[in-house]
Amino acid sequence: MNRLQLAAFALLVSAAAAAAAATSPSDFARQWPVLGACASAPAAAAPAQASPIDCEGAFAIALDESVYRQATDPQLRDLAAFDADGEPLAFGPMPPTYRKPAGEWRDAAWFALPATPAAAPGDLYLHVHRDTAGNLNLDATLSHGPAALVQDILVDVQAGERQVEGIEFELAMDAPDFSTIVAVDASDDLQAWRPVSPAAAIAQLRQNGRALVRRRIEFAPATARYLRLHALAGDAGVPLRGLRLLLHADGPGAAEFARVSLRADFVARDGRAFTYALPARVPVDRVNIRLADDNAIASFSVSAREHGDRNWRYIGQVDAFRLRGAGVSLDNEAMDIAGLRAPEWRIESSVALTRPPALELSWRPEEWLLLTHGKPPYRVVAGSRVARRDDFPLDLLVGEVRRRYGAGWRPPPATLGAMADAGGESALRAWDPARKRTLLLWGVLALAALAIIAMVLRLLRQPDQA
Repeated sequence: MNRLQLAAFALLVSAAAAAAAATSPSDFARQWPVLGACASAPAAAAPAQASPIDCEGAFAIALDESVYRQATDPQLRDLAAFDADGEPLAFGPMPPTYRKPAGEWRDAAWFALPATPAAAPGDLYLHVHRDTAGNLNLDATLSHGPAALVQDILVDVQAGERQVEGIEFELAMDAPDFSTIVAVDASDDLQAWRPVSPAAAIAQLRQNGRALVRRRIEFAPATARYLRLHALAGDAGVPLRGLRLLLHADGPGAAEFARVSLRADFVARDGRAFTYALPARVPVDRVNIRLADDNAIASFSVSAREHGDRNWRYIGQVDAFRLRGAGVSLDNEAMDIAGLRAPEWRIESSVALTRPPALELSWRPEEWLLLTHGKPPYRVVAGSRVARRDDFPLDLLVGEVRRRYGAGWRPPPATLGAMADAGGESALRAWDPARKRTLLLWGVLALAALAIIAMVLRLLRQPDQA
């Protein structure tokens, strides 16, 4: 065999290897049909009327919990999409230019309002004007700055095109212990108000050297020029020093999904340490610990790890409390973390607990981009020990579409239908009898590669033959 014949044989072996490595829907455990409307269909179709997409285009898909429960790879590489003929489709995380940017905490301009009599009407009438710098100015009878106990607060949002979805209270340095319920209303003209958070607990309590603090209020994203905060608990107020607002950008490149909580499964206890399993590969961005007993306090160190890892990765510290009595119900706030898909979690308490606490992990669904072509219907598949999705240059593809349709173009939304079996449980097993033929082919290819190496070494010692 001369060098030309050897090269041809090597090319044949490479092609056979590529064919053996190609994936198909049966290589994945579960599948979901892609539902939505094409550009020519009515844009406002109700979710119950959604039908399988049968056209070519780009679609934005929010991953639901059922998809995360099937994924096994930490980077979700065992998620893919195929057409009806089993041909792979371009599918992957939404490019950064189309992702919702992270929220930003910003100091807010706020004003302590004078106390109103109980019989006063609910509407608020104030003399308000803005100066040349755009700052809000109210009547001089209103105070602006720290106050002993503030019951009613007016906030000048100044968000521009952004939405507000959270408030954080900065408490006075010498604030006494307090607990109150705060209602939050929004307005665009200081006359018509709409509720955004009807009742949220704010508190600071000290006990046994610990400070139990709850100072955040979160609500559905709202567009508003002003916020009004009112302490509902009688004469109680908030020892306020400052306010911060959580703002999110709004526009065609942003999609908002409500945060979802998932309770981890309790696995085992080792002294003061408790281990849990997370049944889905969700991108956890918030950790909360709920004590099982009333009027209990404990500090926890939180750690996580991947399957098979020996060492735990430290995540942070949570001071958990559950206070009940005298009409007061107060629980600790959750801890914010960077997105993490770890399947195993561990919390260790500073004190002995009679019952394991509940570990709640919160996350926001991720948005992925699907480019359809070929024969419909199209489907998304997930869950495999061996099959992995190809990396597609989605940012380049959508960049071309944006240049054609304008900077404000955004892929229309699509949803996933009911989950069904694709390859079934066999796709999740490391050894699958149904893949014996594939493994046998790989064995033949390996022997062929060894034979090629041997021939190359022999040919290198001999002159070329005609």
